[in-house]
Amino acid sequence: MKNLADLGERAAIRCIREILTKGTNSKGIGDDCATIDLGKEYLLVTTDMMYQRTHIPVQMTPYQMGWFLVASNLSDIAAKGGTPLGLVLSFGFPKKISVQFFKELIKGADACAVSFDTTIVGGDTKETQEITLCGTAFGTVKKDEFMSRTGAQPGDVVAVTGTLGKAGAGYYALKRHYSEKKLFKAFLEPVPKLKEGRLLAKQHSVRSSIDISDGLSASLYELHEINNVGFEIQQSALPLASELCLLVAKNHDIDPYSLALHFGGDYELLVTVSAEAIEKTQKTLRKHGVDLRVIGTVTKKKNIVLLDGANKRILENKGYEHFKKHRF
Repeated sequence: MKNLADLGERAAIRCIREILTKGTNSKGIGDDCATIDLGKEYLLVTTDMMYQRTHIPVQMTPYQMGWFLVASNLSDIAAKGGTPLGLVLSFGFPKKISVQFFKELIKGADACAVSFDTTIVGGDTKETQEITLCGTAFGTVKKDEFMSRTGAQPGDVVAVTGTLGKAGAGYYALKRHYSEKKLFKAFLEPVPKLKEGRLLAKQHSVRSSIDISDGLSASLYELHEINNVGFEIQQSALPLASELCLLVAKNHDIDPYSLALHFGGDYELLVTVSAEAIEKTQKTLRKHGVDLRVIGTVTKKKNIVLLDGANKRILENKGYEHFKKHRF
């Protein structure tokens, strides 16, 4: 009998999709957010969990746990071009957790919500054996500004916001007990790209969009599967984070491109944009202090290729996936 380790998270979601009855006012599951038709807008709904043994590094403070929980949910709203309305949070704590720990976690969650012009409006608390945190975020987006995962077309350019590899750098910095906070801040306190998502949505030029919290390679494979297209990615075009470059300078045995492509945790946005609109889109975002870097193209061939100078190879899907064994 197969178990979830045989399937992996993405196949498990496909299994759920096959079983569930699709409502008439929803796009169904499989995107960064669920959508509910409100007429001229979609109500966006997303939920994410953290579990002590698998999601919470021992170095993460209670404040950072709260921040991370809210940020990971808001990132999904950002990927659809939405504006958050609020969040509900549910906490499972062992009864021996200190009141100070509890208060600091709430402060971190509140600080993240307020930083992005939203609030925590409710939730639940329960007694559990290990720390278990769950957040649900709500948002809205105009229908003509909704950025779906579906829609990528051959000839589109592939682009990412921000830089890649900062979370991977943070993971290794903590693992090797480095003291520079700059190295691991992005890993423990990610920043959801709500500003970037709204700016992109307003351009009406994005054909498909996904957040890359599970890694660039995993996100490319998600878009590949749902759109039945391929990608050519230029390795030299990948915008490596300064944190990653600093880590590599300290550790020459670390491959920066492996972390940038596969580690995840960066909470940037991956989009495909029509070739005719990319320059105008980049120019508009640049005026608002946002970098949108072109890293490749969408192809008719149904494979994902990494170009490294004259070398060409299939880009493996080594991004993060629940229930699967991980290489980092």
